[in-house]
Formats: sequence, C-alpha cells, structure tokens
Amino acid sequence: MKISVNDENYEILDDSNLTSLLNLLGMKDLKGWALALNEKVIAKSDFDQTKLIEGDRVILIQATQGG
Repeated sequence: MKISVNDENYEILDDSNLTSLLNLLGMKDLKGWALALNEKVIAKSDFDQTKLIEGDRVILIQATQGG
C-alpha cells in the first residue's frame, strides 16, 4: 500500500502500523519527535494500535531549541 511520510511516497505492507513504519524508517529513538497521522497528533503509546491504510499522510516533526 502507498502512504506518504513528510511528503515522500513509501510502499509498505498492508498490515502496517505506526511502529512498523518507524522501524522501516530506522527511527528507534523518538525522544523529541512528534508524529501526526492525517493532521492528527498520535500519542507514542498508541503507535502499536494505530493501523495505516492506503493514502495515509504521516508527518514527523523534530523539536528544536532556539533563542
């Protein structure tokens, strides 16, 4: 199935969830990161239960410090 992550297209397995997607992307440590699925922020505790479907849009955002 096809989804997008930060506006890049990916082909993933049909039974994928957010955790399996992040593993595919090589993202193990998510400290300082937020994830939105179709413009809705998803809690890290819900990644395993959140299934992906064709056409989903995932946005990964990293917090930064500035002054």
